Amino acid sequence: MRPRSLELEELLNILVEEHGQVRSLLNRLNALLQEEKYAEAAEELNNFKPYLDQHIIDEEATVLKTLLDAYGREGAEHAIKVFQEHREIHQLISEMRSIALQSPERLAEKRDRLRTVLERHFRAEEEEIFPWTLDTVRKMRKGPDKTRTP
Repeated sequence: MRPRSLELEELLNILVEEHGQVRSLLNRLNALLQEEKYAEAAEELNNFKPYLDQHIIDEEATVLKTLLDAYGREGAEHAIKVFQEHREIHQLISEMRSIALQSPERLAEKRDRLRTVLERHFRAEEEEIFPWTLDTVRKMRKGPDKTRTP
């Protein structure tokens, strides 16, 4: 899987839309668990994978790379921490798939943890990381401020 070849603004809009789609999947998962439809819940968990795989590749290969190129590891430390949450998200979904039919109680606990992590993660991306990346790219396109003197 490769990063999508899109202009940054278009890519960021798609990533935000995908956050909405993942939220919808979480709501569907929640409804299935409340109805004790564990086999369907397990299947629903498989629907996360296509969104998350491409989504994470785009974020890390485009968004994070832009910030690293512009600010280095130290300057992009906050973005790095936010994107490191991708591992926990993948791990939670994987664990949820494996316990969906055997342990409904643990599945509900993990679902709650996933919801918490995703909401915090999406908020950080949408309110901080994405606008910062867009602003960075716009500044880079403009070039150095020629009105300032050293």
